[in-house]
Amino acid sequence: MKLLGAILAGGRSRRFGSDKAEAVLNGRTLLAHVADALRPHCDALVVCGRTHREMASLEDRPHAGLGPLGGLCAALTFGKDAGFTAVLSAPCDAPDLPSGLCDRLLEESGPAYVADLPVVGLWPCVLAEHLHSWLDRNNDRSFSIWARAVSAKPVEFEHKFGNINTPDDLSVYEHRHAIRW
Repeated sequence: MKLLGAILAGGRSRRFGSDKAEAVLNGRTLLAHVADALRPHCDALVVCGRTHREMASLEDRPHAGLGPLGGLCAALTFGKDAGFTAVLSAPCDAPDLPSGLCDRLLEESGPAYVADLPVVGLWPCVLAEHLHSWLDRNNDRSFSIWARAVSAKPVEFEHKFGNINTPDDLSVYEHRHAIRW
């Protein structure tokens, strides 16, 4: 299986107040933490919804402003055209993805996602056209609803997934995880 890692980073960070992908957690950006978590499982990485100086960057598809599904659509389309089998997606604001994430998602046949955080998932690239069509005809941009529409399986983990939405979340997160870093 040829796997493309996609970091979904096109959000406006309204609740955070500044660009949270570039927010620093223990000396590194949130985006760098996510890249480091995905890299061992993937043949290549892309950042969706923004330009990045160190990684390939993709514009959301079919256009900007579609939320995380626009980033996933870009990654699936790129992956399909470049010969990848599937996309492992994660948001730029979830810095502590567990090491067994990819293996656990691969245990499912077909698309699968983390029940606590549906934007983290494994998506076959053959879904590219389906998602593009979905975004063209639906106003609903919910990752969960689209996942159900493609019969993706929610996967439960002991590890509780979370993401960082505010500066207070970042502060609490850094404090709670200080021992782990």
